[in-house]
Amino acid sequence: MSGGILFGIMGTILTMTQQLPGYDFFVTLSGTFVFGALAGLLHGFVLAVFARDHDMTFGDSLRHAALGLLYSLLTVPVAYLATLWIGFAFYFQLDPSIGRLLGAVIGGWIGLAVLVWTAWETWRAIRIIVERWPDFVVVAGIVGIVFLVLVWFFNSFYPYIFQGNYNLRQAIFISGGIAVLVVGPLTTIAFVGLRRLVKIQGLIRKLEAGEQ
Repeated sequence: MSGGILFGIMGTILTMTQQLPGYDFFVTLSGTFVFGALAGLLHGFVLAVFARDHDMTFGDSLRHAALGLLYSLLTVPVAYLATLWIGFAFYFQLDPSIGRLLGAVIGGWIGLAVLVWTAWETWRAIRIIVERWPDFVVVAGIVGIVFLVLVWFFNSFYPYIFQGNYNLRQAIFISGGIAVLVVGPLTTIAFVGLRRLVKIQGLIRKLEAGEQ
């Protein structure tokens, strides 16, 4: 819900600033909402697995994530309607009427409540991850460094990448996506693999010592 609302609002702002085409705002707003909802789905799945309680198994976390997906089929349409009200109220700025004003206010409160709730749950999940995941600080540091280097890279070579149509928001958005969605998971997998390899090697040494 929050991913769709957040990206829908971003799509509205980018359309108002002529960064996105405004010839069919309904399609643009719906497209950004769907993209944000899918990104939020991935975000929620990752937190459900990696920020599970200590007494919850991996299989239980997957079942809870699947249950959350079923709940989202009921709640995402509400978020979509709220995003439509907010987006159209901002973009068109039509003459206020009771129906338009009431819908925009209700949609705004729903959007704010969902975003605050998501921020709180994300912070709670991050605290659990930090406590349980010994490599979190290192992985977060690598992701942050890669993000800054990519922004610097895009800012240095933007004529060859963006073909003259460049702004800093594009560089930040692309760099953040690469750092979080690509570098973060790959670095995590690498550290998990290294730790398991070390454990396996330690177990082999113990077995060899026992045989001797």
